[in-house]
Amino acid sequence: MKSKIKNLKSQSGQSLVEMIVAIAIILTGLVGALSLTISNLTGVDEAGTRVVASNLAKEGVEVVRNFRDTSWLQNLDWDSGLFLGNDFTAIAVFNSVANKWHLDFTPSAITDAAAKLYRSPENLYLQDVAPPGGVETQYSRLITLDPICFNVAAKTENITGNPCGGGEEKIGIRVKSEVVWTLSSRSRKVILEDRIYNWR
Repeated sequence: MKSKIKNLKSQSGQSLVEMIVAIAIILTGLVGALSLTISNLTGVDEAGTRVVASNLAKEGVEVVRNFRDTSWLQNLDWDSGLFLGNDFTAIAVFNSVANKWHLDFTPSAITDAAAKLYRSPENLYLQDVAPPGGVETQYSRLITLDPICFNVAAKTENITGNPCGGGEEKIGIRVKSEVVWTLSSRSRKVILEDRIYNWR
């Protein structure tokens, strides 16, 4: 009889250990699955914000290309409206009433308040002023327009970040569209660069 009681006590001790081991295995699996889920959600957020930022950077380059094309079609100087003296940094401002873009050369850095992007109630990303009913986004955009100069004597192109000097002809523009945003307390950046030349 005593040995039976001893066996029962020993078996109940084994059951408790087995149950603790089983719970530990289940918890390890749950923690792993939860970590994977959180990692996937973070990746989705990262990819989504990067796609928006890439499209905003591309839009900046396309606005400049549109200026060049419109000037050419209207028989104006090919770089009309793309430069303001020696200021080569601008933001692309869309006037939804006039359905027209213009470049504002006021901001000199992407950290300037004017470089912020806002989302309108119609889901348009706009710069310069918060639209009525609009929401400030996490994105800022700045466009840099550097002249591409052709040295006639040396027959070489160069980009110095300055106006073309004597003996040089401006033949194009290096457009750099930069978008920055913050995600999970970390700063992110997308830079899209293109060269736009005078067609003639």
